[in-house]
Amino acid sequence: MRLGVLDIGSNTVHLLLVDAHPGAQPVPFASHKRPLSLVQYLEPDGSISDEGQHELTEFVLEAWEFAARHKAEDLLAFCTSAIREAANGPAVLARVKHETTVTLQELSGSEEASMTFFAVRRWHGWGPAPS
Repeated sequence: MRLGVLDIGSNTVHLLLVDAHPGAQPVPFASHKRPLSLVQYLEPDGSISDEGQHELTEFVLEAWEFAARHKAEDLLAFCTSAIREAANGPAVLARVKHETTVTLQELSGSEEASMTFFAVRRWHGWGPAPS
């Protein structure tokens, strides 16, 4: 099964397509990313500007099309602190959903840290780092 994982971070937006099978390590298939520093689009009140929202929405559409073109069967989309901490975060999520049909799942700080930890461990194993 080909899955897409869309990560909307503070500095980069990244879609990773993987071939995943139950019980097996996911195998990277393709990647599509670009720098999009959402923090550069912050207004003085802490909200993400209309221009920043437009850039984000355009990339989400681009990622959706990339995933479809490469026959991804599902797309998991996450956003992290840039949107979580924005004054208008809920409005940004609603706009992305309205304009792209993609629902971004907002991760809490704790969820974000846990996912990062377990992803690293899944990819690199549970043993100590090489000396």
